[in-house]
Amino acid sequence: MSVFEISADWIAQEGRNEADATLSSILIKIDAREVTAFVDHKNVVSRKVQIPAYFLAEWIAQNWWPLLWEPRKSEEDADDAAFLSRHSFLAAQHGYALPKVDIVALGKSVQVRSAPREASLANVRFTNRANVTCARELVESQLAKFVTSVVEKLNEARVHDTWLQDTWSLVTETSEDEAVFCRLAGALGLSPYDIDESVAGIIERLSPLVGDRMLMDLCLASSAEQFPVVAKLAEQAYEITRGASASTLHPIEAIKLPQENLGLPAYRRGVQAAELLRKRLKISDLDVGGASRIFELFELDTRRSQPSLASQVYDEVSVTGAVVRNESEMRVGLLQQKDSKRRFAGARAIYSAWSSENLNETRLLTSAVTRDQQANRAFAAEITAPKNFLRSRAKSGQLSEYAVQDLAAELQIGADVVAKQAHNNGIRIGRLN
Repeated sequence: MSVFEISADWIAQEGRNEADATLSSILIKIDAREVTAFVDHKNVVSRKVQIPAYFLAEWIAQNWWPLLWEPRKSEEDADDAAFLSRHSFLAAQHGYALPKVDIVALGKSVQVRSAPREASLANVRFTNRANVTCARELVESQLAKFVTSVVEKLNEARVHDTWLQDTWSLVTETSEDEAVFCRLAGALGLSPYDIDESVAGIIERLSPLVGDRMLMDLCLASSAEQFPVVAKLAEQAYEITRGASASTLHPIEAIKLPQENLGLPAYRRGVQAAELLRKRLKISDLDVGGASRIFELFELDTRRSQPSLASQVYDEVSVTGAVVRNESEMRVGLLQQKDSKRRFAGARAIYSAWSSENLNETRLLTSAVTRDQQANRAFAAEITAPKNFLRSRAKSGQLSEYAVQDLAAELQIGADVVAKQAHNNGIRIGRLN
């Protein structure tokens, strides 16, 4: 089955410019659905769009690094025009009709989706909806194959010195060392070929200090505009880890984290991991002190111990902590001042260390909408406010606002966590009269 495919069949056309040379029938498939399929004003159905491939290829080359590496920065963020200009095929129309295809990074994977739309000026209606999450390498190879075919067609037609050809040469001639910087810039939503010197300077300064893995977490969580401020938060969180007491990872050494399944929402892996951990540690999901017992087993103290940070507000920021794993130990640096938020972040830290790709790795806890950050938030929610515990306290599937507050105090976690857990698991929240 075709997860994602984009191809062009060339149509002979007289002319020596980039549009004439690349006139083609373009087919795009997502999860085996032909999202280029459309109905015209005569109700005639077509599978492909006949347009010059040049402009779509040019847009892909121009946005290559953000397209494959930039996620949405927050679950609450709405798509704005600037973000869509880097991730939606509609930004590449150049006066021609294209289906609404969006490509957005989710960390190591990429979401590709399409929705029906009316192209009123062209008097056509794109009909198919599709949505798939797959490995970045698959999407990257398809996009590269398409752009390369357009460049080759230009060369064959003796059309030279186009913006596409020059830009694609920059992309394809990037060395692996250079690619590390390019990916970080792309995660920020920037072109590495046109990046502010101050942003580049921060990346180059932090790379040897915190490592490329933590630096990528930082770029995945921050916009280019916020980067200097968020970078300072990340650096402070990292500094806290250097003076933090070591926590043990012995409770999870013999427990294999549930496998990633890109066909399921990211939160499912986090919830499954929380349920598995409790089962192996023999802690009931009805135990009001279950999270505290887990913290004790990991020797993780989430109470505030950095009075020098007391005058600063860190409870609602995009970076909330850092985790340094070293073999069977971890050191955690938490930025928030409220103990309830630190408990939630502490649970996230356990998952982050557990899911690390290497036994020696530094990670950030962020608000990024990447699959790993979504999973560690879901893990923390289930550890600190188990859904079955909330169901056991709900009356007829409902909790009052008073009950939410009482449960939050009992669980030593934020009322927002309790309310969101209840909502996500079908428990209604009754309003006060």
